This record gives sequence, C-alpha cells and structure tokens, in this order.
Amino acid sequence: LSESKSMFSYDIGPCDSTQTSSIADELRAVKDGEVCMVDYRNCSVLQCMTCNTVLGDSLAICGEVRSLQSIICLKVSEDVRVNKKLEMSLNGHLAFSTHQVLYCAGCHGAVGLVLHSTPEHLSALRNLFLLRKELINCYMLRSGARVKASKINFKHRLMDKNIKELKQDLEAQLKQVKILEGMMEKLFLVKHCILPLESQTCYIFIIQYSNPKK
Repeated sequence: LSESKSMFSYDIGPCDSTQTSSIADELRAVKDGEVCMVDYRNCSVLQCMTCNTVLGDSLAICGEVRSLQSIICLKVSEDVRVNKKLEMSLNGHLAFSTHQVLYCAGCHGAVGLVLHSTPEHLSALRNLFLLRKELINCYMLRSGARVKASKINFKHRLMDKNIKELKQDLEAQLKQVKILEGMMEKLFLVKHCILPLESQTCYIFIIQYSNPKK
C-alpha cells in the first residue's frame, strides 16, 4: 500500500459487526415509544441536496459531529443505501477507523457513512448513521422552508429522562435474573444434595463425633 493513499477497500457481504451498540438499540426503542408525543409541526425532513430524496427526519437526530461536519442519526429512511464495501481511513479525523459509505437511492451520490471499528474517541459513534451536512437540506414542516443543514446547529437532544428510564428497566431485568438464579440454585440443591437415609445418618454421626465439646 502506497503511503500517499489514505484509504483502501475490499468487498464483504452484509455487515455483521460484533461491535453493535446495545445502548443505541435501547435508545432507538425509547425514542420509538415517544414519537406519539411529538408535535410534528415542529419537525423537519432531511433531504438529499441533489435530488430531494427523503433521507430521514429530525425525530431520529441526536446531535452532530463538528469535526466531521455530520448529523448523527439513530435511523434513516429506506432510500439510504449502505455500500457493501468496508473502507479504512489511514489519516484525518477518521484515522484507523473502518466504515461503510451511505448512498442516496435517488441520485446514487454519497451522503454519509456508518462507522464500525474506531479509536476510543470515536467509539460513541459506532453503528450510527452520519449524514454529511453539506449534502443535506432540511425541509421545515411548519413553514415549508428549505434550509441548508450546514446553516443549522443540531444540538444534542436532552436524554436524561430516557437514560433514567433505561436504567430503571435494566435494574428490573437484573432483579429478575437474580430471582431466576436463586430458583436454579435451589433446584440444583434438591437434585444433587439430597442423600439416602443411611448416608444422612452416617454424615450426622461423623459431625457429632468430630466435635470434642459434645
């Protein structure tokens, strides 16, 4: 590999990353549950700047990465295609990271990427959809205006309540696991530790005999 090249790629099958973030899955579930409480008039639609294909909406946005000039999305529309090639960056902000490029189904242009293996400082972005702001327009449902995503500051959404609910759910599941462990332990003792009557008598006799105080 020449030192002048910053990326290389090879063909792979459908991605089955072992680093799938379970936290992201939980956050998706939490956000899916709160959609019914959202005032859709205050929402916006993410469109491809080239062909206006809908790529996602503001309900799935959880912030932005300024160093990458990208919008962080928990999910995108079906018109966002994931390239099967896994690529690696050797320098820049994505140095030593592997990713797949996201394409618009309408114009087939690149609109972002999905990170997989990354250095520690990018670990929170693994398996999330990163859409390039310079390639996206935002259609505001309330006003009908179309604004360049590069002109908008996508603040991180407050998720304290969601995190508390997630913590409570995990604690409840942990209690259930402990109850099941206790039940399994009792079943194990019943199955393996009940001795025949002769063995019980002999066992008690040995304990009494070995105690000098008695």
